[in-house]
Amino acid sequence: MTQLAPLPRQLTRLLEIPSLSISVADGEAHDAPLVYVNEAFEVLTGYRRDEVIGRSCRFLQADDTDAADIDRLREAIRKGAPITLTMKNRRKDGTLFWNELSLSTIVTDAGRRYLVGLQRDVSAREQAWQHLALTRAVFRNTHDGILVTDASKRIIDTNPAFTRLTGYPQAEVLGKRPNLLSSGKHDSGFYQSMFAAVEARGFWTGDIWNTRKDGSQLIENTTISAIRDEYGEIVNYIGVFRDITQRRLNQARLERIASYDPLTGLFNRSHFNTLLERQLESLEFTQTGLAVLFLDLDDFKPINDSFGHASGDALLVEISRRLKRLMRANDLTARFGGDEFVIALNGLGTVEKARKVAQKVLDDIVQPYALDNGERVTVSASVGIAFTAAHDTTSSALLDAADAAMYAAKQQGKNRIALADPKMLCHQTEDALVRVKAAFEGGEIELHFQPVLDLANDEIIGFEALARWRHPEKGVLGPQHFIDIITHSSLSLPFGRWLIDQAGQVVSLLRRHGHHALIGVNLAQDQIETGAFIEALSATRHRHDLTAPFLVAEVLESTHFHDLDLACSLLNEARQHGALVALDDFGAGISSITYASQLPLNTIKVDRSAVMHVDSREDQHQFISGIIAMGHAMQRQVLAEGIETETQLDSIRNMGCDLAQGYLIGRPMSYEQLHEHYLSDAAAPRYPLRRLSSPGTSGGDEGLSRAISSL
Repeated sequence: MTQLAPLPRQLTRLLEIPSLSISVADGEAHDAPLVYVNEAFEVLTGYRRDEVIGRSCRFLQADDTDAADIDRLREAIRKGAPITLTMKNRRKDGTLFWNELSLSTIVTDAGRRYLVGLQRDVSAREQAWQHLALTRAVFRNTHDGILVTDASKRIIDTNPAFTRLTGYPQAEVLGKRPNLLSSGKHDSGFYQSMFAAVEARGFWTGDIWNTRKDGSQLIENTTISAIRDEYGEIVNYIGVFRDITQRRLNQARLERIASYDPLTGLFNRSHFNTLLERQLESLEFTQTGLAVLFLDLDDFKPINDSFGHASGDALLVEISRRLKRLMRANDLTARFGGDEFVIALNGLGTVEKARKVAQKVLDDIVQPYALDNGERVTVSASVGIAFTAAHDTTSSALLDAADAAMYAAKQQGKNRIALADPKMLCHQTEDALVRVKAAFEGGEIELHFQPVLDLANDEIIGFEALARWRHPEKGVLGPQHFIDIITHSSLSLPFGRWLIDQAGQVVSLLRRHGHHALIGVNLAQDQIETGAFIEALSATRHRHDLTAPFLVAEVLESTHFHDLDLACSLLNEARQHGALVALDDFGAGISSITYASQLPLNTIKVDRSAVMHVDSREDQHQFISGIIAMGHAMQRQVLAEGIETETQLDSIRNMGCDLAQGYLIGRPMSYEQLHEHYLSDAAAPRYPLRRLSSPGTSGGDEGLSRAISSL
């Protein structure tokens, strides 16, 4: 063993500097063993002096110390050159630290060579550098655009994604203000309120319509944050944004498909009905009167037969243009299908004014039309007018009256105007309410149940409860004969309580037979907004001793809540009581996108009108596929209604749809039929009911929505 060369005592006393770790190694001996370390070295490494003397000076190196650094150190020792480098070392207790080592070679008068090392723990600095490097990497590589401004809102930095999204190179925007991206769609008040929010809360989040360098539209979802110094003064603003242009355009396209007639661009029947109901409600406050004009073209079929459907469609488009040109901004104009058009005139005051408008419409319609083939044709129309000043008139009653008046005009010789008798309209509404009230109180209103299929395992996991009227003279009548009267009268809340109780009875029966299924019931606006359905939900659970969930509260997408925040709060409360929430008839109105994103939903039910051509039309296939993708992105399940063929079922299954409902799976059935089809000894349904012990049902409490974990 090589004899170590000790340091003179005077030198070792000199090297005992409390704040500086010092080690000395014998540069003449193999592996440069340590001959001295001071007390600060012991504090830094955790080793006592007697534990390290004689050991190689490399014993602190970690297993993953950079090999290039080791080679540089060896080369410096060989040449006797000073070197400073930062290396990963390991303490006695196994913890790692970054050691900034400054190594020098000294030679004594006797020619003995020593290696003197100064060590400093720079872990905090290295971590800061690594964090800074990571931050820079994120800044450079994130797909979101980032811009940084100074306190005066002038751009001082941007990342590569900013250039990719906006088209502006960094050099072109440095020193400029972000408003160079402005599209002009937002006024100064928008930006003032935006930065006021940043001042107050430290950040603002929202959507901004901007413009790229090439002039194209850029819709951004943006977060703007303020950076403050130690004195609380803003020194920088950071804007982080992502491009949502295509998503917003797709949303607008879906909303338009759901609300407008694709040929003419007028409102479709469903959306017109929704808007008409709102205008009727407003009569309670305005009392200005509302007229509905029902138009049917006279002798339109011969034009289709003679010149082809393309010419017929072009004629319908031109008629729609003339109608829009004649109407005011607050009038509603719709195409109900074929050659039927409907107009709602609000605030006219009298039926005579409505007649004058109808005459202008007829005068305009009978003007000749030039077809694409050069032929000139003329058509006329028969118009029926129904007028009301009563806010409790139902939209269906008003439309039925206008429709009947239109047929009366046709029978009078066509190209005429006929008025509905206002007394008949009033009596019709009043008499219907009396009759429906008697039917409800007398037990003539009953529920039929249509099964819901889980496409993942082909089990029936729920039923939609559909109200029917077992009329003593007319047989079983659908909801169009009584639902509007119920929901627009004092019967609405009692009917809602009855619905929920009936659902509870059926669920209780199914569970006694060892099956798990939820019952979906359609709730009206006032049943939700008054909170009455929550009380009914709680009472039903206790009355029938049900564990949650047992009910799916279905909200029609056409529902127009007076206070959306209140509705969301009440539906959330219902979820806490164990109900699930579904949006019914999705795709049948403009509110669907808003409600799908804001209401606390578990399931989105796609309306049958959107599903019916999914297996034969590529545009409908893409439309439904987009709805399913959107629903899953929002963590909602998607149910397709109106499934009537195997090819439709295969199509939606292949698109990843979760649930299905329709005649193919099962027609609506009475309580007795449900028992016979699923619960009797002879029952052998194509799709079995889910049993309480089925895998993945959590004892039956998962049911219609796998999103139950979000409750």
